[in-house]
Amino acid sequence: MLVNELRKEIEKYDKNELKNIIVELYKRIPKNKKEDYNIDEFIKNSKKKTSTKKEISFEELQKEIIYFLQLVDNDYYAIPNKIVSKKERSSWRFKVKRYYKNLNNILPNSENGSSATILLIEIFKRLSIGSNRLLFINWETFKALGVSQGEYYDTILKRILYNGYTKDNLKKCIDLLDVLKDPYELSYDMFWVFISNLKTISIKEISLELLADKVTALKEHLKNTKNSHERFDIIENINNYVECILEIYLTMNECDCAIKYFHKNYIENDKEIKEYILLEKLEKLNLIKEWIKEYESNTNIKFRNSITEKYTKLKKSSSI
Repeated sequence: MLVNELRKEIEKYDKNELKNIIVELYKRIPKNKKEDYNIDEFIKNSKKKTSTKKEISFEELQKEIIYFLQLVDNDYYAIPNKIVSKKERSSWRFKVKRYYKNLNNILPNSENGSSATILLIEIFKRLSIGSNRLLFINWETFKALGVSQGEYYDTILKRILYNGYTKDNLKKCIDLLDVLKDPYELSYDMFWVFISNLKTISIKEISLELLADKVTALKEHLKNTKNSHERFDIIENINNYVECILEIYLTMNECDCAIKYFHKNYIENDKEIKEYILLEKLEKLNLIKEWIKEYESNTNIKFRNSITEKYTKLKKSSSI
C-alpha cells in the first residue's frame, strides 16, 4: 500500500479505532525492529516540537568519538556498569550510525579529512573485534550498523586512496586486512574488495610487493608460535594473503608467477585440497587453458570425482 492510499484508509476510522490499530501494529513489530528504528523513542517524542539541532564542530565530534571508543575498550558497552546506562548500552548502534554518517560527510582531502578517516578506522576495528567477542551487547555489529564489513572496508579504502595510490597508503589498506573477520561474512570478502580497487598494473605491482612482505612476516611469526589455536589463525591469514597475491597475478595475466607463488607459499598438507583451491581460482577467472594445464601436471594426485568430471568436460569443449 502506498502512503497516499494509507492516508485515505485511515480516514475511515475514528480516534478509538485508530488507537486500537496502532496498539495492534506495535505488538506485531518484532523487538529487534523496534530497537533498530527506535520506535519507542519516536512514539514518546512524536508530538514534541522539533527544534533545529545545533551542528557540533568537528573538534566536539572527535572528542565525543574518542571518549566513546575509550568506554568500548573498557567493556562499558558490553557489561552492566555505573558509567554507561543499560539504555545507552542497548542503543550504541544509533550513536555509531551517526558517527559513521557524519565522518563520511567530511571529504577525505578537506581540512579534517585525514582525522575523519582515522576515526572511521578506529570504529571499524572495534566493530570487527565486536563481531568475534562481546565488546557490545550484541555480536552482529556490522549488521546492527546496517553496513557489511566489506562495505565499511571499501569506504575506508577509498578515503585513504583518494589522496593517492602511494606505497604508504596501500600499506595502510593492506594492514587493515589483518582485522578479525566478521564470522557472518565470507572471510575472503575484504581481500576481494582490496583487489577490486587496484586499477593499474603499477599499483598492482606495488601491492604484490607489500603483500609478499606480509606473508614473509606472518611465516616468521608462525615459526615462533607454539599455541595451536594461534597457529591456526596465522595459517588462515597467510593463506588469505597468498590467495590475494595469486588473484592479482592472474588479473595481470602473470599465470606462471601466480601458480609458482601459490605452490611455494600456500600452507596445506593435503595436496588434493591445495590443488582444488588453485583450480577453483583459475576457473573463477575463466582461465580454462591454465586450468587444464594445471590438472594435467598433477597426474599423481587422486582428485575428487567432481574435478575429474570437470576436466573431462573442459578438455572436450576446448578441443572443439
